[in-house]
Amino acid sequence: MPTTPFLRLAGTVSGVLRIAVTGGIAEGKSTVLGYLRDAGYDTISSDTVARELFETADLNEQLGRIAGLALPVSPAALRAAISNSPSIRREVNDLMHPAILARLKASSAPFLEVPLLIEACLQYEFDRVWVVTCGSQEQRARLLARYSDPEHVERLLRAQLPTTSKTPFSDFAVRTNAPEEAVRRLVVEEARLVLGR
Repeated sequence: MPTTPFLRLAGTVSGVLRIAVTGGIAEGKSTVLGYLRDAGYDTISSDTVARELFETADLNEQLGRIAGLALPVSPAALRAAISNSPSIRREVNDLMHPAILARLKASSAPFLEVPLLIEACLQYEFDRVWVVTCGSQEQRARLLARYSDPEHVERLLRAQLPTTSKTPFSDFAVRTNAPEEAVRRLVVEEARLVLGR
């Protein structure tokens, strides 16, 4: 868990409502963000921001120092270092999370994808929380289709907080194990209801 103080996001940009979209791996967060973009809403993803920051020379160098890796640090090498060392994971989080949140704070997008929202105790930094879920059975099936390695899938699932532990924090749960058009309509209707446009 990060120890660095975080930036307050709720209502920080021109009075815009800030809605965090979270959920587990392979449950459809990016798909939901795509529906919102298609409907004309601005969105931003913390994963995209993290990738952009990772490629900056200064931050990449700091990550290399933390993880004891040769430069430039590759995403695969950093993932391996993090998975093998909780202390490295904490230091990487302490470095990355404030930088990511600063970028999110600067954005005027009402919808922000934050996969580790609950894990990092950031749910109170937003006006609303949407949790995207497809159920554990469907999640496992999607991951198996993606990676074709049951052991790797189980490691991924064990490393994450179960989505059932995230849904109690949600203002709106998006269930993606339903027909795509029905999910799209539901997401867009909720966005219009909450934002009034």
